[in-house]
Amino acid sequence: MRTSWLRLSWVLLLSACATTPSPPPGGTADPLHQVRRVKVAPEVELEVLDYGGKGPALVFLPGLGSTGHVFDVLAPEFIATHHVYAFTRRGFGASSWPISGYDSATLGHDVLAALDGLGLTKATLAGHSLAGDELNWMGLNHPERVEALIFLDATDNKGEIAAFLKDSPLPPLPFTVLDGQPSREAVTALLARDLGGPFPPHEIEQAYEFDAATGAYLRYHRLPESTEQCIRGSALPDYAKLRGPVLAISDEQAFAGWVEFLSQAENVPADLRERARVFLPELRQHEAAQDALLKSLPNWKLVTLPGAGHYLWLTRHAEVVSAMRAFLAR
Repeated sequence: MRTSWLRLSWVLLLSACATTPSPPPGGTADPLHQVRRVKVAPEVELEVLDYGGKGPALVFLPGLGSTGHVFDVLAPEFIATHHVYAFTRRGFGASSWPISGYDSATLGHDVLAALDGLGLTKATLAGHSLAGDELNWMGLNHPERVEALIFLDATDNKGEIAAFLKDSPLPPLPFTVLDGQPSREAVTALLARDLGGPFPPHEIEQAYEFDAATGAYLRYHRLPESTEQCIRGSALPDYAKLRGPVLAISDEQAFAGWVEFLSQAENVPADLRERARVFLPELRQHEAAQDALLKSLPNWKLVTLPGAGHYLWLTRHAEVVSAMRAFLAR
């Protein structure tokens, strides 16, 4: 969910509300995996990508706004040693779009239910950004189902930001403006510029909608309210209580960069700018304390890739793969 906030593609677009997504135009079968749907709650199904492979289960969980397809360039790296899957969160892409259920506990329970639906008694969970909340929930509430946890730039305290935003409208989020882009290729190029590398082709197809006649970008392929509900529904993590092996790969940036932006942005209401200015020193102290805590935990392995950006596997692919393979082979 976070990184250098001026480079992330965060968008809150209001479009027609829907409870069941329609397939994005132009989509084709992805040869990398089989696609299935797994029921996780009444009238809620998740898209599950099965990359195949041999060995224990390794499940990738995307960040806010992404689908499981965002891992098409990372997940296949592990099929020699693991049976690899990726889940698409409710409200996004080809998964169901219920109007509620975007808090950390419900999203975490979706992961548990999907494991049940696949017949997986235990798995290593690798989550990006917002998925850190789901990893934390699984590790705290169902440690018997977790072989290990891998946080991909996902250990920020999103619950603290949710509390900061509780009594105010969601502030502007710096994002890549996709409106007016004439094609998929243009969208891909723009995202690659801002995120440090191109999204996989089927992530573009599944996460965005394009005009069937002209190919021009239309909107994000998600329930319009899902982004804000995910942000506001984030819970406070308790990383010290995670008992199993944990790998955390990060780029050393944090939410303080975004709060600093809010404290200075002219398009932010004056009262919110002031709240951000007052909150910023406290947030920096909390982030420093959490960094110290994670370094002190014996079951945690921390890998830092300075300057990698939020989508670490796009910019520093070989290093991310190497760190994950070493951890999985422990």
